[in-house]
Amino acid sequence: MVMRWGKDTGSLEKILRGRESKLSGLHCESERNAQLDSFRGSAVLGTPKKLILGTPVFGIGSKMWMMEFVCALLVFFGLLVFGKAEVYIVTVEGEPVVSYRGGVEGFEATAADSDEKIDVTSELVKSYSHHLEKKHDMLLGMLFERGTYKKLYSYRHLINGFAIHISPQQAETLRRAPGVKSVERDWKVKRLTTHTPQFLGLPTGVWPMGGGSGRAGEDIVIGFVDSGIYPQHPSFASFNTAPYGPFPAYRGKCEVDPDTKRSFCNGKIVGAQHFAAAAIAAGAFNPAINFASPLDGDGHGSHTAAIAAGNNGIPVRMHGYEFGKASGMAPRARIAVYKALYRIFGGFVADVVAAIEQVCCYFMTDRE
Repeated sequence: MVMRWGKDTGSLEKILRGRESKLSGLHCESERNAQLDSFRGSAVLGTPKKLILGTPVFGIGSKMWMMEFVCALLVFFGLLVFGKAEVYIVTVEGEPVVSYRGGVEGFEATAADSDEKIDVTSELVKSYSHHLEKKHDMLLGMLFERGTYKKLYSYRHLINGFAIHISPQQAETLRRAPGVKSVERDWKVKRLTTHTPQFLGLPTGVWPMGGGSGRAGEDIVIGFVDSGIYPQHPSFASFNTAPYGPFPAYRGKCEVDPDTKRSFCNGKIVGAQHFAAAAIAAGAFNPAINFASPLDGDGHGSHTAAIAAGNNGIPVRMHGYEFGKASGMAPRARIAVYKALYRIFGGFVADVVAAIEQVCCYFMTDRE
């Protein structure tokens, strides 16, 4: 929406379209002085006049009050419209790392054949990845003034694009920009639950073929994009199982608990990160219950991790009753946690995509 007021109609239009960062362009002071000058003669004689809005006023004091009110109202409206920012996921032209087969001068192909893995640590991939991110930043720099937007993520491996916190007006500007394929407002996602080893017939089927439950999942890392993990749970303990050896083919990042200063990794858990930039930008993130770390504030992430890769033979007790022993589908598998879902509100696609990008950074790479 574009508002026009007074003689200088361009200033407020530019403000509401995101082309000016200050609301001083309303020129309320100059307009008020002009109105004051036009009313001085009649005010002395007590002759009524009308303002732009058509409201009858008598005397200079009433006119000035009305002008102050109009200025305040327009400033408030301008802030309301221009200040309403949301998270958008933007895709742009150009292939991401996983599907780029050459064609850009100075950058060799990064896509791998079907039976090969992509080494995201190679200079070839890092160079092309940096090239994509630089193009994202150049596009935003050409369209918007610095400080009027916030880029949350650059997506380079699975898709070519970025997540950004901008106003709806700026989103429309992006949609019309050359090279932009899509601009979608971020949306929430919900959690789902999975099954049990007995339902799948694992104890009498796949497990015996691989050496039993004690070896099921050996030398495998399973990545979880979910609500985090509770590392103290016995399903994820490493001290009461056969020692885990080094795992050279996977080197994930491990965040440190901000309260205990202890790593979330313990041998069974080999990677732990959290992603919340979009949730924070949307105002949905509450650090008191969501935790700015991989710690599970919901229980769903720990539940799914235990179902897939939890230790075997863990007693399930509640209120003094035991409900049997729990086991993961692959109890010897190791766990990499990518927290992007949260209590109450679930999560945002921008954070989930960023988490999946990190998953691919480690699982696409053959480091042996």
